[in-house]
Amino acid sequence: MVMRFERLDLNLLVALHALLEEKSVSKAATRLNTSQPAMSAALAKLREFFEDDLLIRSGREMVPTAQGAFLMGPVTNVLTAVQHAVATKPTFDPATADRVFKVMLSDYTASVLLPSLLKTLRLEAPNIRIEVFASDATMAVKLERREIDLAIIPDKFLSPDHPSEPLLQDGYVVVVDKFNSYIGESISLEQYVKAEHVVANNSGNRQASFEDWFLEHFNVRRKAILTVPMFSLIPEFVVDTEFIGTMHSRLAASMSKFYNIRTVKVPETFPQLCQSAQFHRLSVQDLGLTWLRAKFQAIAQAGA
Repeated sequence: MVMRFERLDLNLLVALHALLEEKSVSKAATRLNTSQPAMSAALAKLREFFEDDLLIRSGREMVPTAQGAFLMGPVTNVLTAVQHAVATKPTFDPATADRVFKVMLSDYTASVLLPSLLKTLRLEAPNIRIEVFASDATMAVKLERREIDLAIIPDKFLSPDHPSEPLLQDGYVVVVDKFNSYIGESISLEQYVKAEHVVANNSGNRQASFEDWFLEHFNVRRKAILTVPMFSLIPEFVVDTEFIGTMHSRLAASMSKFYNIRTVKVPETFPQLCQSAQFHRLSVQDLGLTWLRAKFQAIAQAGA
C-alpha cells in the first residue's frame, strides 16, 4: 500500500534514511534488501520531490547536500517514532514480559549494580534478559539510533539530546595489598605521589580526565607502572606487590571479596563520580524501561 503525504510516498522516507546513513546506493539497497536499480529509482523520485540532488558524488563516495544533511535529523526522528509506536506495548507486567534490554555501562557499574539486578530479575521477571555493551565513545550514536535502551554513564558524558536521571555517586579509595608494609592505615600525599600506580584507562581518553585533575591540583603526574583497560583489573596487579591503585569505593568493596586487598582513604579530597541513567527521548513512555530504571535506582540507593 502506498501512503502519501503532500504528494510524497512515505515509503520513500525509509529509502531516504538508508541513503543518507549509508551514503551509497548499493549499500542502502543491501540494507533494505532491495535491488540497486530500485534504490536508484527511489533516489530519483526523492530528488524530484525535494528538487535537490540530496546526495552527490565526491570521489569514490557520495556526500549529502545541504538539503540532504538537513533532512537527516527529521527523517530519523519520524522513523524512530513510528518504530517506537509499533514496538512499545501500553502495559508491562515483569512477571510475564519477554524482553531483552540493551544497556551500556562500564565495568565499575556492572560490578556494583548487575549482581543485585540479576537477583531481582530471577525473582520478579524471569523472562527479562540484559545485554551489556561496554561503555565507550559511541554511546551518543548508539542511543540516538536506538541500538541501546539505556546508558549508565558519568554526568560529563551525557548527551544533551536525550533525558537522563541521576543514579549514583561514589568516591575514591586507594587499594593496596592486604599485607603491604609501606602503606599503613592511611596514606599521605607524599606517599601517594611516590608510589607506583596501576591505573585504568577503559574508554579511550576518558580516564585522562582524572589525570588532568590530579596534575592541575598537585602539579605532578602519577607514576603509572601499569595501565589496564578496566578498573576491575586493578586488584589483580596490586596483590603481592607494593603497587597501589585508585578505585571507586563501591567497586573496591566488591573486589575485596575476591582479592587480598585492603582500602585506604585517599590523601586529599578527590572528585566524586556522579553517574546518571540516560535513555532515548522517545522512550519516556516505555513502561518496561521505566520499570528497569526504577530497579537500577533502588539498587543504587541501597548501596549508598
